[in-house]
Amino acid sequence: MIVLDKTNIIPYLREHYPAFDVSGPVSVSAIGDDEEDSQGLINYLFRARNESGSLIIKQARANMRLDDDVESTDASYCPPQDRNYSEYLTIKLRRAITPDCVPEAYYADRENHVFLMEDVSYLKPGRAQLAHGVMIDGLAERVAEFLADIHFYTTEFYLDTEEFRELGRRFVSTGMRAIMENWLFLRDTPTHKCPPLTQHFLPYIFAEDVVLQSHILRHKYMNTTEAFIHSDIHTSNIFADDTHLKVIDMEYTFAGPVAYDMGYFLASLVSQYCSAVFRPFPSERERADFKQYLLFSIYTLVDSYQKRFAAHWSDEAKEVYRSCPGFRDAFLAGLVPDIAGYAAMPMFTLCISSFGFTQEFEVIPDEKRKLHALQLHCSLGRRFLINRERVRTPRDIIGTILEGERAYLSCVR
Repeated sequence: MIVLDKTNIIPYLREHYPAFDVSGPVSVSAIGDDEEDSQGLINYLFRARNESGSLIIKQARANMRLDDDVESTDASYCPPQDRNYSEYLTIKLRRAITPDCVPEAYYADRENHVFLMEDVSYLKPGRAQLAHGVMIDGLAERVAEFLADIHFYTTEFYLDTEEFRELGRRFVSTGMRAIMENWLFLRDTPTHKCPPLTQHFLPYIFAEDVVLQSHILRHKYMNTTEAFIHSDIHTSNIFADDTHLKVIDMEYTFAGPVAYDMGYFLASLVSQYCSAVFRPFPSERERADFKQYLLFSIYTLVDSYQKRFAAHWSDEAKEVYRSCPGFRDAFLAGLVPDIAGYAAMPMFTLCISSFGFTQEFEVIPDEKRKLHALQLHCSLGRRFLINRERVRTPRDIIGTILEGERAYLSCVR
């Protein structure tokens, strides 16, 4: 197997993808070496650029990188290298449903675990923009519509039953799922060498009631096959401006619970909110405006998803389902508690991962204020998890955030 690096990308492209012209000047960069917000934990990522354009080269690592110098050799956390071919296929499938939101996949090399795809760097990662106070117009609504479209058109509500089952069999992703099942829900991996700043979070995160509810959600995640889910959708995997949106990193895809995708993305918006409570802003007015933008985005994420999914159901579900609108309404209402619960999982994990805190927390220069933001984040995760059965509507999610913020601030002032 070829292990790609900056020195052999050009001959590789010349042999495997002659559609990309390497006869003239070509620049090659390793993404992660010189670009923010790209960790390369389980992949080698490169950009090749010629006079006509650019593309991304993605090769699966054999092991997970824990830090700059160490790779995990634990078999439980060494994802299968054929995941890149599965990701190539999932991009093809998703582009058939939502072509405007998914990069184009150009070529797959199964032998070397490589695929080539569209470079979306003309857009910026959502996380970086939000961490610097940029209010991306319509971000939550567009993500909600993307998820609702992908989810609905890969459910048994729409697909022929055997076709739906075959889709689930084709994208089992056992090795990739194990990472989430253990890393996210059990928080039991070599990556959780807790940073000193949050060491005191551990008894809170591993409290008996939190562990119990995490196991309950893990069981549901492992055994629910509602639709084709992204399983790693957060603001770093969304590239966007006010009119365009592209979703990347689909290697964890499998048939799973739709509430999980919604909860995972919700968590990345809540982390921005917790940061905004404590990070510097030019004025308190701008802080308040940005917090209001995030609350509106959180409400819109869930509300728009429910409305979009319901519209698809009413227009295009199989007759057996269209004839029972009460089931549609019950299904969509029943997602909200699980959305809240699933959101808690990455909220806890973020606080104790050795990978470092995400960008919205790292922009807080004062360590004490950063700690407050992380403590608020962790406490909101607990509220989402333990009280999720009381969270029945998008408005309840907002109420939980505001109530948790008030309670936390009353203790620290």
